Amino acid sequence: MLNKMVADQIRHYRINKKMTLADLSRTSEIDDTYLGRVERNEINITLNTLEKIIKGLHMTPAQFFGFLEFESDNPELVKVIDQIQKSPKQKQLTSIAQEIVNLSEP
Repeated sequence: MLNKMVADQIRHYRINKKMTLADLSRTSEIDDTYLGRVERNEINITLNTLEKIIKGLHMTPAQFFGFLEFESDNPELVKVIDQIQKSPKQKQLTSIAQEIVNLSEP
């Protein structure tokens, strides 16, 4: 089950970053055929390989796994931030959120 979740995350981020398997292969220095098998959950990967893939996606492990770098007692805030992080329109949504914050400041 965890393997499938990781495979889905890799594909999700690759597609959202508009990267092909060949692009990710080049940035992670991993064969594209192997990456395809990883995304289809056909093989188990090592943590070293996962680290190369995450770097190839230009992400940190915290970003890849969706760890938030802050704590909040407001579950709605955490949910919204998580949705923004996973959205293909992350930059636009972040800009909109920043504008809202700027308008609310005195």
